[in-house]
Amino acid sequence: MINKRGSRRNLMIAELKTLLNTRWTFIVLGAYALFSYGVFFSEGFRQIWVQVLDGNLLTTMFNLYMPTFLFIVVLLSAAPIFAGDKKNGMEELGDTCFYGKTVRRKAKVEAMVLYTFLVTIAGFFITAMMSLVSKSPLNLANRAFEATTSDVVMSNGLFYLFCFAMILLGLLVVTSVVVLSSSKSDDVIVPLASGILIYGVELALYLKPVAKILWDINLFRMLRPYTMLLISLYFDSTAKAIVASVIIFSLLSVGLFALTINNRSRVKTERVLSSQST
Repeated sequence: MINKRGSRRNLMIAELKTLLNTRWTFIVLGAYALFSYGVFFSEGFRQIWVQVLDGNLLTTMFNLYMPTFLFIVVLLSAAPIFAGDKKNGMEELGDTCFYGKTVRRKAKVEAMVLYTFLVTIAGFFITAMMSLVSKSPLNLANRAFEATTSDVVMSNGLFYLFCFAMILLGLLVVTSVVVLSSSKSDDVIVPLASGILIYGVELALYLKPVAKILWDINLFRMLRPYTMLLISLYFDSTAKAIVASVIIFSLLSVGLFALTINNRSRVKTERVLSSQST
């Protein structure tokens, strides 16, 4: 007999496989691989399309270009996760399942979180492989951004781990917003628009800070980790700004995922409408 936990795990794995096999996963990551190839192997391509950051191609890709591709693939994969099911009537199949919609909803959210983690790893892996094959100098022991006056000092190797953690957290925030929006809509355009909107608003607040705290606690900075080493506008140290960002965005993403899983208001509304019609 298969227990509830086993059934949910199997359902989560099935949802994850579906996400990994979507055409957008292959298209966007494939496009990023081609872009990376041009950056690492073609000097002419770099001169036209790339602004090298800190004289380091790996740092440049991790901070300026890779996050954009990862944002696109996560956005396109997360948007239809619930809205697509509602549009084609697949969501109603949850009522025929032994554990109902709640377990299926949890499995979808868990699968999307794991998918975000895996595509982030894929992005870093593609970039690292291109760097190794092209024999670009890694300089892992050198200090990252020696010219900065930040009170947070990191070697390049530690900075790359920092980039991974910040980009992953930023993408999880995007995922939580888009997945929640997808659970409330039957049109894929709405969650797509919500993801683009939050990114655009955060970028605008970064470029023209109307309040110092909104510049420091900013999603755009999470997806551009090197900007988090800049001097804080609101806090008295860069380290405090980083810690505050991690705490706030972690709580935000967890809260939005919890709202998506519970979705009590929508269930209650459906029950009321059903009783009224009866």
